[in-house]
Amino acid sequence: MRLDLDGLAAASREALKAEWRKVVGRPPPKHLSKRLMVQLLSHAYQVDTVGGYTKRLDRRLKSAARRDVVRPAFKPGSRFVREYHGVTHVVEVNDDGRFVWNDQSFKSLSHTARAITGYNVSGFKFFGAST
Repeated sequence: MRLDLDGLAAASREALKAEWRKVVGRPPPKHLSKRLMVQLLSHAYQVDTVGGYTKRLDRRLKSAARRDVVRPAFKPGSRFVREYHGVTHVVEVNDDGRFVWNDQSFKSLSHTARAITGYNVSGFKFFGAST
């Protein structure tokens, strides 16, 4: 019989480890805190009760994770130049990895491109940046 959610929160670390073994089929990682074990077991209960992610959501999450992993880090001093509506725009990467355009600092190339164009646009596509 599995613990209820209140039982998980009140359970000892040893009881949580035993529950983890029943639910997951192997011992929990050694570095896992009691609080995180409770959260992960609660999630496992929920998935068992009402189902997990849809295939579509799973694909979207994996796609987002891949984008974060392959996001390039440009070296300080890198410059991006683009002519837009007859005006040449120059963006430079500062020492903090932020993008500077017209004495304004942006956290991403896409935020910079938005400031230039006035609409959401991929900074990589706008500047023709490649990794």
